[in-house]
Amino acid sequence: MTLVTRMIPETLLENWKEIKEPSAIHEADKCIVANDAFLELFRINRHNALADMFMAQFISPWPSYHLRLGVRQALGRRIDGKEFDIEVISLPFYSSTDGLFYQSIIRDISRIKLWEDKMLQSERLTAMGKLAGEIAHEINNPLGGILLYANLVKEDLTTEHPAAVNLDKIVRLATKCRIIAKGLLNFGRSSSRSYAPVDLNHVITDMFSLIEDHKLFSGIKTDFILEPELPHLMGDRGQLEQVIVNLLINAAEAVSGKGRIQVVTRSHGSRFPLELLVDDSGPGIGEDLKVKIFEPFFSTKQHRGGTGLGLSITHGIVQRHGGRIVVEESPLGGARFRISLPLDTSYATGT
Repeated sequence: MTLVTRMIPETLLENWKEIKEPSAIHEADKCIVANDAFLELFRINRHNALADMFMAQFISPWPSYHLRLGVRQALGRRIDGKEFDIEVISLPFYSSTDGLFYQSIIRDISRIKLWEDKMLQSERLTAMGKLAGEIAHEINNPLGGILLYANLVKEDLTTEHPAAVNLDKIVRLATKCRIIAKGLLNFGRSSSRSYAPVDLNHVITDMFSLIEDHKLFSGIKTDFILEPELPHLMGDRGQLEQVIVNLLINAAEAVSGKGRIQVVTRSHGSRFPLELLVDDSGPGIGEDLKVKIFEPFFSTKQHRGGTGLGLSITHGIVQRHGGRIVVEESPLGGARFRISLPLDTSYATGT
């Protein structure tokens, strides 16, 4: 227990000593005494360190004038500056001889908040799964018509005709859209997996050949550093193609038509032997956004028509393949998306 800098009524101290949770007695904002659990929670080493400290140093927000009594949620702040979610119960204690004191009991609820956030995300994923089903059905019919008429026109042209190459791309892109629609339909719900060996390098080059003529990539220098002897992994090629397309388009939008994108594949001996890095020279992603970037419907590009689905779908596909995806600062100055994958599905979560 900390050293007492002002006489506290014995009745208050006796009752307070029975409290096992982190607790402090203070007058207004100034700390007077705190128990060991309080010192441990806020990483305070010396018991007499509270002599010149205030409750606002540990709890934010802390009112400047009138203390809010009862139960409230706030942010706890440790000595090292690390913040975490807390619940605070503040009660008054008045002594006719010594005046008004307050006792605050603090509870670390960071795990509860994390669980609540996961439950909320799960509910959003479920809602998105239902919405995706409706979207998939709506766009499959017109895509079928596009494929039908494109193939009919293609049959009337010779293979040497200049339009044949473009028609072939239309067919491939429309087919890809149908695969994406199917991915949306399956997103957010578990499904049986039928995986086969996939060459990740081939997926990357094939997908880029489909989208490299898009205006998004004009003026962008795209470098590929692909490990020649990259091992194949067991996976769903269609879903992995979707991952590559999403990451490439995301990087192109980040550099806004001028800049650089770099795609790297490499292997190493670990639980996740395959690694894919997609770097861009864009503005990067702030620390406050990194924790939200994979959430469904979260987008930093609303003014450009962003839906907030691309990265959340990518995250779900990577998880279904037993891998992990993180966003980091890129050596190019922008963002780096790092995907680590196992060679088989032994570590797959099924979600």
